[in-house]
Amino acid sequence: MGETLPARAPTLPKVAIVNETLVKQFFGGRNPIGRRVTGTGETYEIVGVVKNSRSRTLGENPRPILYRALAQDIGRDPDFRGFSLVVQTRGNPAAMETAVHNEIHTLDPTMAIFNAETMEEHLRDARVLPRLASTLFGIFGITGLILTAVGLYGIMSYSVSRRTREIGIRLALGAQIGAVQRLFVRQGLMLTLVAIALGLPCALALAKFATSILYGIHPHDPVTFTAVPFFLATVALLACWIPARRIARVNPQKALRYE
Repeated sequence: MGETLPARAPTLPKVAIVNETLVKQFFGGRNPIGRRVTGTGETYEIVGVVKNSRSRTLGENPRPILYRALAQDIGRDPDFRGFSLVVQTRGNPAAMETAVHNEIHTLDPTMAIFNAETMEEHLRDARVLPRLASTLFGIFGITGLILTAVGLYGIMSYSVSRRTREIGIRLALGAQIGAVQRLFVRQGLMLTLVAIALGLPCALALAKFATSILYGIHPHDPVTFTAVPFFLATVALLACWIPARRIARVNPQKALRYE
């Protein structure tokens, strides 16, 4: 399939190149060469297909794109934002810039040239907002995880401490210290597992909203969705086991008098 538009006069039938998304959406993935499509009030014959590309933002989803021949459409449909000229070189891009400027001014001395930059510079500028967003998301995520861990530990520890009298009664009736500890740890972990089971689907659903903001990061990262629940479960385990262990070592009579 072709990848470059031939130079054709404006009076000849108009031709265009389409991307893979347009072929899939309008032709069901079948060979579109020679078929015609209508866009911007004109009918174009498809002469080639190119791979999908991003033209607006780095995180955008693939969308149908029709590439028209500049010689056939520049006079009828000018773009007030100008046109982008991409030049590929194996040498130093800075040395090529002067030659490109001279060639353009040879064709049209009045042509304005602006925003000349290398592809590395263009990508660096395009990644500014995604990097800022990822940094902010990372800071907020770590802060939220720390606050969640502190709050979880405090709540679980407080709930165990409130059952000091119950622990004293169990020990006075002959219960083993290890059995009491395992009981409270098991009950605490059950609540944690229920919370994780309810929270994971919500987190997976909300992660889809970050797809268009964070470039190069999969919204459903298996490491993150495994490590965070495991970390919170470990915090809950310690929050139940440490207070229960401390209270179980207290004299049962003191535990029974606890208010």
